[in-house]
Amino acid sequence: MRPLLLLLSALAFVGCQNVPITGRSQFILVDESEVASMSASEFSKMKKLPNDPRLPKIREIGLKIVAAARRDDKAGVLPPSSKWEFAVINDNTPNAFAMPGGKIGFNSGMFAYAPTDADIAVILGHEVAHVICRHGSERVSQVMGVALAAAVADEATKKSSAKTRSSWMAAVGVGAQYGILLPFSRSHESEADHLGLLFMARSGYDPAAAPAFWTRFAKAGSKTPEFLSTHPSDTTRVKQLQGWLPEARAQMPKQP
Repeated sequence: MRPLLLLLSALAFVGCQNVPITGRSQFILVDESEVASMSASEFSKMKKLPNDPRLPKIREIGLKIVAAARRDDKAGVLPPSSKWEFAVINDNTPNAFAMPGGKIGFNSGMFAYAPTDADIAVILGHEVAHVICRHGSERVSQVMGVALAAAVADEATKKSSAKTRSSWMAAVGVGAQYGILLPFSRSHESEADHLGLLFMARSGYDPAAAPAFWTRFAKAGSKTPEFLSTHPSDTTRVKQLQGWLPEARAQMPKQP
């Protein structure tokens, strides 16, 4: 078991990084370029609508958000503006996403909830925040860490009865899911809400559109209890956004 513990300690030391603006410490074990390569492969398989008339607007707003976020990109995570790829995805599910390496998808089903430029800025600000915060790499690293913890538990109980080993492995699985993976996923979403609000405000969009958007969008969401969910509850999300509004408004461009 000792070699596994030493490996975990070494990985934890190597993987220590910090999120822009919030300064939260991160556990990252993978190279961002590796995750970007995997993301590009998945992005290429998606059903895109290259002639959708709304695509230029998505690209225009998205690049404004990227430019606003670059101010805090001390680690150089965000690709150059010319490398970003935007796509309208042929999917009626109300969703949008951003991938490491500068790939952003906006499902056709999301437009029903985003009739204004400010609404689109809310969504894209949130997604670009995921990229600059390296949430994708962090999630991959968390899964790797859980796998290592399971290996440690397996090694520690190899001389125990089958029942004891099974109980330990189940405890590791439940503890990882509800004590690490889901809470971290919720913290990622809140972090993306916070930074995305700042990025949209810097880009000249009224940040008050964010709590209004998420209130409206909540009608399309599930009612999973917050502690079992990968996202904050609708009430929590809107309350947090309203609390960050003064900070975001202070970053809006000064009117002449």
